[in-house]
Amino acid sequence: MSESQPLLSPQEIDATPVYPIIHSIRSDIIHFIDTPLSYDVLTAPDLTYTLIRPLVEKYGAMQRDGNMSIVFCFLLNRVYFSRDQNMATSSVSRTRAELCEILAIRTLREYGNNLLELAVVLTTSWMVYSGADETVMQLAREEREDLEERVGNAIEMAILGRSKRFIKSSSCQKVIDAIWSGKCVYQAESTHSILSDTYKRNPIHFYDPHKAPLLDHYRLKVPLIRSVLEYTNFLILFVLFILAIEWNTRDSLNAPEVIFMIYALGFCLEKVAAMQEHGIQVYFKGTWNGFDLAFVTTFMLYAILRLYGVFHHSLWARSTGIDCLALIACLLFPRLAFVTLRNNLMVLSLRAMITQFVVLMLIAAFCFCGFLYALWTLSRNEAQYSAGTIAWWMLDLWFGLDASGFERSTQFHQVFGPVLMVTYAMLSNTLLLTVLVSILSNTFATINEDAAAEAMFRKAVSTIEGVKADSLFSYQPPINLVALCFMLPLSYTLTPRWFHKVNVFMIRIMNLPALLIIALYERQAKHNGTTGFYETLIVVTERAYDSLPRQLKRLCKYDSVLAVSEVDPRYSYI
Repeated sequence: MSESQPLLSPQEIDATPVYPIIHSIRSDIIHFIDTPLSYDVLTAPDLTYTLIRPLVEKYGAMQRDGNMSIVFCFLLNRVYFSRDQNMATSSVSRTRAELCEILAIRTLREYGNNLLELAVVLTTSWMVYSGADETVMQLAREEREDLEERVGNAIEMAILGRSKRFIKSSSCQKVIDAIWSGKCVYQAESTHSILSDTYKRNPIHFYDPHKAPLLDHYRLKVPLIRSVLEYTNFLILFVLFILAIEWNTRDSLNAPEVIFMIYALGFCLEKVAAMQEHGIQVYFKGTWNGFDLAFVTTFMLYAILRLYGVFHHSLWARSTGIDCLALIACLLFPRLAFVTLRNNLMVLSLRAMITQFVVLMLIAAFCFCGFLYALWTLSRNEAQYSAGTIAWWMLDLWFGLDASGFERSTQFHQVFGPVLMVTYAMLSNTLLLTVLVSILSNTFATINEDAAAEAMFRKAVSTIEGVKADSLFSYQPPINLVALCFMLPLSYTLTPRWFHKVNVFMIRIMNLPALLIIALYERQAKHNGTTGFYETLIVVTERAYDSLPRQLKRLCKYDSVLAVSEVDPRYSYI
């Protein structure tokens, strides 16, 4: 089968019955699982032979008959069961979700080592209402006006359902590694693209650099290459931020600050486009995407205040804008550390720990507002302290910094003041700290138990995020701003064919150096049979040295001999 012939045609994908399979799986899971069971019990030999194997045989037969959406249907049902928030049924739903994941892993194994079929199964966006009756379609349209039949592929469902065991399975890892490295190429589908170019759709295929064009603009959407480009773009943004904050002038905009504004605006556009393409739920599965969203918000606040202050001669706005620029440092420094140490266990666990810490602190702060309101009400009689002053004293007690609240507790009330302060101190400084340490320790221990699964899950998120459907991602910041202003109007005026031609031409011109470097590296790696950048660099260097003239080789050896002869003999035996 050639690369131009897809394994499944669009007509076959649309004709594949998906909706009946989804509800058949849901009915079987609900029928067989009516009590909470652990994962170990589900995978025990008795249930394996009496429950799991018959279901695998049933849906495996459908899969062998040509229905390649079975794995997607299992994972979609896992998302459905895992979202059950009812306290009475959540434990049973959790068991049903785990059973769906087990069945998805078993059915995916039937494709064996056929990487192309595995990639088609995991990356095809199936129509969830395919095979549904017209009555069902009518009810669905009445319930939702903007009915969307394609909700994602199997890997995206695994991410939404946090199916870490499925992602960790060898079959799924083969596909993720192939997509990540660019060995297996597929084009993502999205209806939320800002700059949509869907005129030419390539089927899933294996990439051969010797058969591909020299300036292959599709390589800019390979997750591994995108991660390198994004890391480089972030380093440039980091350097421009340092220059802007060190060389800024309060009353005007100088060159470093203007350059930083333009580059950061392109960076923000890229993050907003990523959020729109994949949705909030998938986007926030990324390790550092929360920092990116905070950066976008803080930067927009800084830019608005700064521009307003300069052009409307507002001293307050200019000064506050510089202050907001300084706050961005709190986001860029940890973001740089997270990107550099992406596979570190502490970085992997830090995201979950920060989330739980923030949630616990917000709950505690809301509860302690009752103490604040009580003390502020008591102070109206005599002390007349403001709510801000009382809150500051409470914060000192919370973090164990100062005991001013104890000293002034009798000024609120002779009896209730000391009682409230002592009770608050015990709850905030002793009980809350103990609970916080216990929760964070348990979180770290849970992630540490299966750090490999967590790392693979994060890599799957990065892989799906890296395969972009929006053509805007083929333009690097800040050139994407020019592309947005120039190409977006053309997308409404040109035909899809001519817009595709203009878009490809612009991408190749704007990314000419990067595309040449990518083509050179991939051809050398293919020729030498290497897999990593450093390995390829070493092999190419050795081959270049072997191709040197004999006189230059002798000169290099002569220099080495001279260097050895210059060593002090007193240290030659050390």
